[in-house]
Amino acid sequence: MFNFFHRAFWPYQKIIEVQGSKMFMNPNENSYNMRRTLEDYASNLVHEKATTDLFKKTVKNGDVVVDLGANIGYFSLLASRLTGSQGKVFSFEPEPKNYNYLKKNIELNNYNHAQPFQKAVSDKNGTTKLFICDYDTGHHTINKQDGIQAYSRGRIVKERSIDIETVALDNFLKERTNRVDVIKMDVEGAEMLALSGMDRVLKDNKDIKMIVEFFPLLIEKMGSDPKEFIRRLIQDYGFSIYIIPEDYAALTSDMKKLNSIQDVMSYRKNEEDHINLFLQRE
Repeated sequence: MFNFFHRAFWPYQKIIEVQGSKMFMNPNENSYNMRRTLEDYASNLVHEKATTDLFKKTVKNGDVVVDLGANIGYFSLLASRLTGSQGKVFSFEPEPKNYNYLKKNIELNNYNHAQPFQKAVSDKNGTTKLFICDYDTGHHTINKQDGIQAYSRGRIVKERSIDIETVALDNFLKERTNRVDVIKMDVEGAEMLALSGMDRVLKDNKDIKMIVEFFPLLIEKMGSDPKEFIRRLIQDYGFSIYIIPEDYAALTSDMKKLNSIQDVMSYRKNEEDHINLFLQRE
């Protein structure tokens, strides 16, 4: 009955324009959480405004962009429009429903220079478990259920997982592109695994820039140390780190350079909060 009324009173067009690209809105979607995601895009027409604005300034025509944790394709579509047909976009999304929307949205825009892959980026090629989050289409996690439970905020969580493929970015991109200009990373606690698998990519591309959703709680629940993740970015790879203001729980209204691990950790309101970071070499 709920689905019937939802379809009958769906207030949006089946295809809408979001940040210059077409996005498919499915009035027959039977997942409550996916409907909520679609309605958020349809009503706001922007996701993470400060990060979106920075992404537009960062991605140039002809760039090679890698989207890790592409969800239904918001940043992949934006990247595809900004790079133009001379660029390349590689999008990774392991969850089947998200991936189907991602693929459909890329095809809807005829972005032939964008390639979606139903895989998770990790430290090696292989297989693992993807734990499905029942309360948010963007919080599926690999390897462990603990992060979903820890971020549930009292919501009932049932453990459910599927088998998925994993790839190391170094191996995967070796024969597909000789450079990478921008990486967007939103991998729900798997940051250390993804970082370990992209060592060559980061070292070979001196001008590479990254936009990273930094989620210490989920990194810890994955069995990694969020401070070590930041240390490696600064000391091993030579990145300067800036906090992107306003989105999520960033305690600043300006884009600020963070000079230490302590700086990065201090710009969250609460221990369970996450923030978006911009990385570049100077």
